[in-house]
This record gives sequence, structure tokens and C-alpha cells, in this order.
Amino acid sequence: MEFEEIKQEQQEGLKIALEEKPARKTSGPTLRERFHRAMHYQSVDMLPNFEFGYWAETLAEWHKQGLPQSVTNQKEAYEYFGIENYYTAPIDVYAKRICEAKVLEEKDGKVIRRDHYGVVSESNKNGPGSIPHYIDFPIKDRASWEPFKQSMLDASERYPENWDDLVEAYNQRDYPLAVPIGSMIGRLRNLMGFENIALMVHMDPELMEEMVEACCQCVVNTIGRALRDIRFDYGAGWEDICFNSGPIVGREFFEAVVAPRYKRITDLLRLHGVDLALTDCDGNLTHIMPAFLANGMNVLFPVEVNGGTDPVALRRQYGKELRFWGGVDKMIFLKDRKEVDAELERLRPVVEEGGFIPTVDHRVQADAKLDLYKHYLDRKREWFHCGGEPRY
Repeated sequence: MEFEEIKQEQQEGLKIALEEKPARKTSGPTLRERFHRAMHYQSVDMLPNFEFGYWAETLAEWHKQGLPQSVTNQKEAYEYFGIENYYTAPIDVYAKRICEAKVLEEKDGKVIRRDHYGVVSESNKNGPGSIPHYIDFPIKDRASWEPFKQSMLDASERYPENWDDLVEAYNQRDYPLAVPIGSMIGRLRNLMGFENIALMVHMDPELMEEMVEACCQCVVNTIGRALRDIRFDYGAGWEDICFNSGPIVGREFFEAVVAPRYKRITDLLRLHGVDLALTDCDGNLTHIMPAFLANGMNVLFPVEVNGGTDPVALRRQYGKELRFWGGVDKMIFLKDRKEVDAELERLRPVVEEGGFIPTVDHRVQADAKLDLYKHYLDRKREWFHCGGEPRY
């Protein structure tokens, strides 16, 4: 999940909290109770039926395959497919926006934009979305870092104005709710670019550590109020710092500089009764998994199989100290029912051990086959006893 998508989903969660009364999706324990039992290796009548959403073009392609035309967004798709949901409180634990977002140039079907943080990128003006080509990044050295540092340490305006109303609504919820725990290095990568951050770790490690420390302070100084007001179910961060060969920074730097900042955050969570902490990170996490666990990060999401993060192998290595949320190879939706069944059968022993909420390991891509996705959801309900009631 990209950073801006997280901000959007926080706003969707805010709307749900204020406009919709808590409603049980199934009889018996609430979704929130089922989530806790599943994540703590306890018996549960039905696993939460969570998913990771869809690329923007996926639903349009599925309309051609029989998806009702009335299903136009993720919320409607979740209702149609019988998928349950979770939310994150809309608290800002990142650098604040420091400039005006604007279009700088449009030419030959391309548009060059500058975002609110000063990142300049080029993307297609029309047609399907694509990964942007990044042209310039705002953080290059200590001088250009300073405005971001100040914005991170500014504690004002990090909570919505209607926070008291949200507190009342959240304290009556029956769904899992996360407190955001930010990003120690992934967000910095977005503000610096891959090459710059890879070089700065070696050329100016003191400045790099100062940046990571500011990210940590931003989170710790912000979420205390929320933790006092609400009993959260887990902490949720965002990184996306790994490729299929490992993280964008060396393991030594990660263990010495990044991971201890997680411990300060997870210690604060546990002080307030929150013992589950995850960060959204694609790619191969195996090289830094020991550092995550040693510093309190005990839930993997989305467990990207093709990226090199195999939940079966990791459970064998780390046992029940580690939990999984994801782990179903998204590529099975390009194949056939036999492959879908084989993937779920491969995961079945680990799912049945507990501490595992199976979901697709990323957003479902546009070339996925609708009938295979439905078959996958049916198999989850049949084999893993996942909840939710589909409309198809």
C-alpha cells in the first residue's frame, strides 16, 4: 500500500466511525473479538475475512467478467464479496506538508507534478495508472532536511478537530482499530529517493540517524494522547523498504539505528495494553526479521510471497512469536482453480496453527480473473472458516 493510500483509508475509517453504527457481521463474537483471538493463537469460530483491496483498474476489468456495474469502489466491492474490514485512527504521525501541490508541465500525454512535500514526478496523463517516474526529491542534505525535521517535531494539528466525537464512537466499536505508528525509514526513502538514501547511510550516517530519530519522536510524541483515550487493537506502520533481495539499507544500519526506534514505540504501545504491532512492507523481510521481532514488531503484513517472504518457512523458523496477515500469492489469480487450491492447501497447516489471517499479499491486479478470486474467497470460508456474507 502506498503512503497516500494510507492517508485516504484513514479518512474512510473516520467516516465509518461517525456515520455508521457498529454492526455485527456474524452472530457470536464481534469482528474485533475474533481478530484478537486469531492473533493470539486462541480458538475462534470464524477467522476475520480481511483483504488488501484492488488496483484502480481491477474493478473496471471485472465489470467485463460479470461484476455488477454498481460495484465501483473498494467499499462496494467489500460488501459484494462479503469482506470484513478494519480501520486506522486518523492521526498524523508523518512530516507535515510543506508546499503547494501543483502541475508543473503537461506535454505529449505526460504530466509532471510536484506534491505537497516537494517530490516531482512524471506520470501518464490519460489511460491506466502507472508507477510514476520520479524526477526530483526535496531532501538532499542537512539544509534541505531542516524544514522536514521541524515539521515532524511540530506537535500541533495532528488530531482531527472532532477527536472527542471519534473517541466516543471508537470506544463503542466492534471492529479492529489501529493506532498509526508511522515510518522510521520508508517515508524518508520517498522524500529522498532510493539512490540518495542508499548513499547517505554511508556518506553521512549521523544525519541519517538524526532523520530516523525525528521520525520516531514524531510518533512517540503524537500517539500518547490517543493511547490514553482509546484501547487500540494494534499499532500499524508503513515502510515498503525491501526488494526481493532484501532491504534498501544494510542490515547493520537497520539493526543499529532503525530497529531500536521501533522498540521505543512498541514499548509505549505495550504500556497501554497494545501487544500487536505491524508495519506494511513488501518484498523480502527475512534479512531483517530478527531485528523486527527483537524490537516488538510481531505481525507481518502483507507477507509478499513473490517478494521472498514465505509464511510457511518463517513459522518454521520463528514459531508462534510471529503472526501473519496476508501471505496468499496474488499470482494465483492468473492461473486456474487447481493453483488456487494448491496455494491455500500449502498455507493451511500454518493458518490452522493460529496467528494467521490469510489475505492476498497485495492489492489484486487488473489482470486477475474474477471467477478465481470468487473461488479463492469461497475456499477461505470453506477451509479456513472465514466470516463475511457474499452477495454473489
